[in-house]
Amino acid sequence: MRTKILLLLFIGLLMSSLFVANVFAQEQDKQITPDKPVVQEQPRVIEETLVLSDPTVAQPGKWLIGLSAEYWYVSQNWDRYFADGGKYSWGSISGSMPGGTITLGYDNFTVAYSYRSGSWDGESTISGRANSAGFETNSTLKEDQTEHEITARWLFKVSPHFNPYAMVGYSYMTKEDKETIKTAGVVWTNNNNSNVLTSKYTFQSPLIGVGAIVPFNQYFGMRIDGRLLGTFADLTKSNGYTANGVGAGAAAVGTFYWNIWQGLNMQVGGKFQYMYGGTEIGGFYKYGAFGMLGYTFKF
Repeated sequence: MRTKILLLLFIGLLMSSLFVANVFAQEQDKQITPDKPVVQEQPRVIEETLVLSDPTVAQPGKWLIGLSAEYWYVSQNWDRYFADGGKYSWGSISGSMPGGTITLGYDNFTVAYSYRSGSWDGESTISGRANSAGFETNSTLKEDQTEHEITARWLFKVSPHFNPYAMVGYSYMTKEDKETIKTAGVVWTNNNNSNVLTSKYTFQSPLIGVGAIVPFNQYFGMRIDGRLLGTFADLTKSNGYTANGVGAGAAAVGTFYWNIWQGLNMQVGGKFQYMYGGTEIGGFYKYGAFGMLGYTFKF
């Protein structure tokens, strides 16, 4: 709870700072020169080029290359359910996933490759219905996750303050869970009398999505998009259980961007991710806040 409160306070302070800076920037934009012809043309020129301030948007007929480092922090409830919808465990999970993104763009077309790798720690109470002991047990989790993602986006420049886009892509994700029962004398069923169960997942997912870029001015703006994923999943457990399945996933990302100086930029936002591999594999979700610091070369 304390971590969540600190995270919310940090996000609130950051958003407040961005809002104040945005108001200041808007006031600066209103300043005009005494030359009347410039007064008439300046607002129109600024409006037409607002979307080009986004670090992922290239100039018309020109290129961009962007590099950024990112950090995604997650702190949430960790609940699990039977296929019939009944909850069999409850707890919490927290951790982080650092990574980076390379962006290449030309005119309205942008391709991005992202790599992320991180880990989470969890604690859980497992109901008696879910284990052979017949009573509640406690466990801890160590989860490692790695992602490769490539997306291609086409931007439609509709208006100064709203520019929709469509995207396609592919995601490859691996996840390894090591769950340890902490209740004395209790072990996992059919797992060589061990209290540690290892589960390895692989998700291969083509994706499609839509979103929009909403510029505020030449310094600040927002991107938001939603994605649907088709998932082809594999699972192997240390107790000998294996399964594969086909399912669906979803993701949503909301990002505020800030052009700090020339090509230097910062981006902050929230991200939700859900992956489902079919009834035999199940699904999981994560949501949290992220930050990115990068530099974009436009030429």
